[in-house]
Amino acid sequence: MKVGIGSAISIILAEALGLDYSPSAGIITLLTIQNTKKETIQVAIKRVISFLMASIISFIMFRYLGYNPWVFGGFVLLFVALSYLLDLKDGISMNAVLMTHFLIEKRFDLPLFFNEVMILAIGMGIGIVINLIMPNNRKSIIMKQRMLENEIRGILKTMSLALKDKRVCLIQEDASKYYDRNGFFDNTESVKTYEKDGDQLIIDFTHLDLMLEDLLLKAYENAGNTLLSDTKYLISYLEMRKHQIDVLKDISRNIMDIPVLLKQSLPLANFLEKTSKNFHELNNAIELLEDLDKLKLMYKHDKLPVLREEFEYRAILYMILKELEYFLLIKRNFVLDLEKKDLKSYWTYKS
Repeated sequence: MKVGIGSAISIILAEALGLDYSPSAGIITLLTIQNTKKETIQVAIKRVISFLMASIISFIMFRYLGYNPWVFGGFVLLFVALSYLLDLKDGISMNAVLMTHFLIEKRFDLPLFFNEVMILAIGMGIGIVINLIMPNNRKSIIMKQRMLENEIRGILKTMSLALKDKRVCLIQEDASKYYDRNGFFDNTESVKTYEKDGDQLIIDFTHLDLMLEDLLLKAYENAGNTLLSDTKYLISYLEMRKHQIDVLKDISRNIMDIPVLLKQSLPLANFLEKTSKNFHELNNAIELLEDLDKLKLMYKHDKLPVLREEFEYRAILYMILKELEYFLLIKRNFVLDLEKKDLKSYWTYKS
């Protein structure tokens, strides 16, 4: 719609000003409109430079070699070569068309040059103005960002359940016996095993990956359509979440490598559930990291495993614990690296 309306307006305006070759203004508008505002302006600047270069080359060649197809072919050869050399490829087709007007008229004088300048100015000007009428998709991005966070929150919750949902259990019958009054493990009871009906939970990241990819594309598009305000925060925030999701994938694989329920799994599962409940944009992860340190201390006071099998599974639990710490540090470091203007623009309060 923008291309059609813009091209029509350009032609009408060029005709109203009495310019020759007025349809060229509509073609220039069509070529000027890009996917984003920033891209449109960047391409327009390159095409102005390209126009000046094309005018100089054509003036010299037509003036001294004549106005004929062979000279125009030589102009195109030189112009295209220099355009690729100077990274001005975007201006090749448009300016080559404008230079044909000098060939058709068999003259290169000031009035005709001014005619081409006006056609270029009208075509690109209308294209830029039309492309500035771009709806702001910030609200849509924020809504999808919240959906992404809900999805990650659900993954964390599923991980918590997956640590508990095992077919074989190495655990005390009475969970209250696991802890002493100080909150540390009490391993005086013998360990029992039992079979659990039902299949193991599956942690699927497919939908989450698709959501993140789509959101990143929209964030970069939004950045391209925002000329004045700083859009680095949103993109860096999503990249941070992408990094965290990669860590969660490693954690999920480790959870799947533990086929039994250990009593040491329960506090870690509870911590995952707490992380899920506190997972949001404004959480700086400091409190969760403090809780994680307490959990590490609790494990440190726990008795060492007796069986090799238990030792291996508890080693995997320790890996999950370290990966969770890395997961939280990614967010904490992101918050620490935020500039004050980002905090003021995007954070409504200190967390």
